[in-house]
Amino acid sequence: MRKHKWLGEILQRNGWWVTALGKGIAVGGLIAWLFFQSMLGALCVPFCIVASVLRGKKIEMEKRKEKEQEHFIEYLGFLKEALLVGYSLEQAVGEGKKGMLTSLKKEEPFLQAVTRMERKMKLGTAVETAFSEWAEEALCEDIRDFSEVLFIAKRTGGAVQQVIENTERVIRDKQETLRYIRSVLHSREYEAKVMKAMPFAMLLYLRLFMSEYLTPLYHNPVGVCVMITVLIVYFMLCFVVDKVTTVSL
Repeated sequence: MRKHKWLGEILQRNGWWVTALGKGIAVGGLIAWLFFQSMLGALCVPFCIVASVLRGKKIEMEKRKEKEQEHFIEYLGFLKEALLVGYSLEQAVGEGKKGMLTSLKKEEPFLQAVTRMERKMKLGTAVETAFSEWAEEALCEDIRDFSEVLFIAKRTGGAVQQVIENTERVIRDKQETLRYIRSVLHSREYEAKVMKAMPFAMLLYLRLFMSEYLTPLYHNPVGVCVMITVLIVYFMLCFVVDKVTTVSL
């Protein structure tokens, strides 16, 4: 049971890699069949696998960053509540962790980072230094910004509670803006996906029902050059479309 649980956790955390690998093989095989119909087309498969894995890694990192931001803003809320009832910031760190445990498991990366920070503080590390060291490992830029402001506030005697409230408000405003932009671009993203699929759909239709139209493009140097040019232009356009329609933190 432990082995199966361990394997399940690995697949859950790295399942994107398997999905990206499968997409790369599928797209590479489809390109090889539709565009070349020769062994030359098989060279597209490794390229598509690498491109798919890199894209999958970027998407996964963005998801983890957004997830970390959501946990961080929730954690700031617990810190603020602890400070309001009279705890010091050092004590609030532990109280905030207890609050997070109501919705997260101990194995969650965010809670593990908070646990490491708490241990450092017990060994004598200043709270602002512990936050700074956590920020160096964090994906979310908001954690780094908060740690810098907190460091200055603690060293200059500033209002820590005000820093937390301002950070929480800024992050929430950023999230609202991001959600609004994504809602506006949602229909454009769908249109972009349809347009990306159209060249494959058209070639597949011609290949199945009117193959004689495509015969001159296969198994000759001119046809290979034409197909390679089409693919280069297609991937360049896909890159530009992704840049335009993708909004990240």
